[in-house]
Amino acid sequence: GGSNYLQVTGQSQHGLSWRAFEDQMTDTMHPCLASALETLSDIGRMINVVFGRQQALLVEPSNVVSTEVHTSKPETLVPLLVGFAVALVYTQAIEFVGRQVAKAIGIKNKKIEAFTTAWCESIYFAIQIAISYRLFAETIWFWPSGWAMSMEDGRKGVLTDGLAGMPPYHTTRDMRAYYVCEFGYYFAMLLMIFTKERKKDFWEMVFHHVVTSFLIGLSYTFWHLRIGVIVMMLHNLFDPFLNMAKCAHYAFKGSALHIIADINFGIGLIVFLLSRLLMYPGAIYFAWMYCSPPGEHPIFAASGDEWTLKLLLCFLYPIHLFWFGLILKVAKKALLGGKVQGDERSDSEDDEEPKKTN
Repeated sequence: GGSNYLQVTGQSQHGLSWRAFEDQMTDTMHPCLASALETLSDIGRMINVVFGRQQALLVEPSNVVSTEVHTSKPETLVPLLVGFAVALVYTQAIEFVGRQVAKAIGIKNKKIEAFTTAWCESIYFAIQIAISYRLFAETIWFWPSGWAMSMEDGRKGVLTDGLAGMPPYHTTRDMRAYYVCEFGYYFAMLLMIFTKERKKDFWEMVFHHVVTSFLIGLSYTFWHLRIGVIVMMLHNLFDPFLNMAKCAHYAFKGSALHIIADINFGIGLIVFLLSRLLMYPGAIYFAWMYCSPPGEHPIFAASGDEWTLKLLLCFLYPIHLFWFGLILKVAKKALLGGKVQGDERSDSEDDEEPKKTN
């Protein structure tokens, strides 16, 4: 039904046999190595779901894994570390392609690095949006009309001994893969930002990546996966448009094709306003008001981990307001100067070049 956390269907023809083979292999391995191989298998499952070869969020014994995290059990930390390693390799591969594209179209000097970063983020977030849709589009809680169900896991789910056949602190393999890869991306970007040239919003970006990494990691640990998916989706929607605008700006500056940058920037401004400034507070509201079990006060009865997660959600909103102010500055310059001149939110590469004036 609509209130189910995940769809419960029949078992796949080969699921149990493959799981049995996996169990045989991992029983003879060190727990950390076994956990790493299992996580890589989870990522393979997620890819199969994206391409329609397997069903999304399928609850069956062969497809249910633990999200337990304990420092006394190092193997429970391994999925997050694997997500970090995969995300780092994945983004570096995208950047390598972007760097070759930049050179091929004649972008020079420091603009190559700016184009490469924008290329990587536009490709990464566009793919993540597609993956999110493939995994979660059939669930009611993923859409704003179902956000009242976004806190049914966590402490509520523990008190009801799980959801729709899913034991507490467990999820499906494709959901876990999605989650640990998202954590890995933001943690990788937090480390990588210190290796690149500092931009205007360096400390804001550091703060954003720290808060986001903590949010994803803690929501994974405390089994608040639904609200985590919603928040990640709301944040991902804007980034492809901003970064495609940047790429087009560097690639087509001075030509008629620069209109591609203007169009993407305009769409991105609207998406930012809708997703991060208008819809995101709705997600915060449901996180605050629906986390406690029936009969408890929705705010004051919250546990310590719930307070931590809810406050972290709130901390992101002032950064959104700050960035939106910078975006509006670019929009003002575009209206006065005839085209988008760059990205006030983070880029300073155009500061050394003459601005277009009319």
